[in-house]
Amino acid sequence: ASLAAEKGIWGPHLVIVPTSLVVNWEIEFKKWCPAFKILTYFGDGKVRTNKRKGWMAKDAFNVCIVGYQTLRTDVSFFKKRAWYYMVLDE
Repeated sequence: ASLAAEKGIWGPHLVIVPTSLVVNWEIEFKKWCPAFKILTYFGDGKVRTNKRKGWMAKDAFNVCIVGYQTLRTDVSFFKKRAWYYMVLDE
C-alpha cells in the first residue's frame, strides 16, 4: 500500500504462495488495501484461461496471487506479463 500511496507504484505485483494460502492472502489484501484490484489466480484450466482474458491491460489488476504449482503449470503466461515486484511466501 505504501508503494502505491507514496511512490505511485500500483503494480502489477506478483505474490506467489502455497496453494492453501491463496484465499488468505486475498482476504488480507482486501482488508488492508481495499483500493487494490486483486486477481486470485487458481482453478481448473478453463477458469484460469478465463482469468487471463484482458489481464495484459495496464489496469487489469494491481496484485496477482498464485500458488506455486499453478505458477509452474502456467509459467509461460506469467513470463509474458511484466511484473513490478514479486513476493514469495514460504
